Amino acid sequence: MKSKIFQKGIMLSILSLALVGFFMLGGLLTNTATAVNPAAGEISVGGTGIVMAKPDVGIVVLGVETSNKDSKVAQEENTKLSNQLIAALTKENIKKDDIKTSSYNMYQERQYNPQDGRTTDGNFRVSHYVEVTVRDIDKVGAIIDLATKSGANQVNGVRFTVSDTSKYYQEALKLAVKDADSKAKTLADTLGVKVGKPSKVTENSYNAPIALRMEMSYDMAEKAMANTELSTGEMEIRADLQVVYNY
Repeated sequence: MKSKIFQKGIMLSILSLALVGFFMLGGLLTNTATAVNPAAGEISVGGTGIVMAKPDVGIVVLGVETSNKDSKVAQEENTKLSNQLIAALTKENIKKDDIKTSSYNMYQERQYNPQDGRTTDGNFRVSHYVEVTVRDIDKVGAIIDLATKSGANQVNGVRFTVSDTSKYYQEALKLAVKDADSKAKTLADTLGVKVGKPSKVTENSYNAPIALRMEMSYDMAEKAMANTELSTGEMEIRADLQVVYNY
């Protein structure tokens, strides 16, 4: 009987020692893992890249405005001039897909008499504006001249852009990465630390800006400029990044 009790005591002692060893080993492993992976510091910087590009497309907004006491007559006159304008543009190799109506409105004018404070009805005014994309940028001035001789009595802005900005934007992205890398190294040297490769890169939203916008407006077709010359200038393609480095 005493022998059995003695044997049980030995087994309990062995089990207790094993549990103590297990918890000690677990604590040792935890401390080792913490020592191998210390918390890393971060340097977060912004990078900007800019590439200048020569526009190759011109976009012109042309308008036809008519006015008459009779709304039907005002509409008919507008339709006639608008069709005349579009026919002239297509004859100059402007594709129909590059001629899009941007707005069409009809309203009755109101005339206010400050002497008696009364408002009377005036003429009906109809306006039809089309946005024309000119693929041959050297012809933008000539297209404006043609339009104002073919029914358009409003030129409501000219803008220039690049048909494909992707290749310029890719180059701007590369410059933005280099800019961020340079800033990070400067900060790291100042702090006396060493940075590795980027751990996180965020590309900010991108919208291609318009290089040049010119506002023009003519009340009558006969006021149109002859031999219009326009300067396209250059447009700026910009890329912005936010980059995080660890040290």
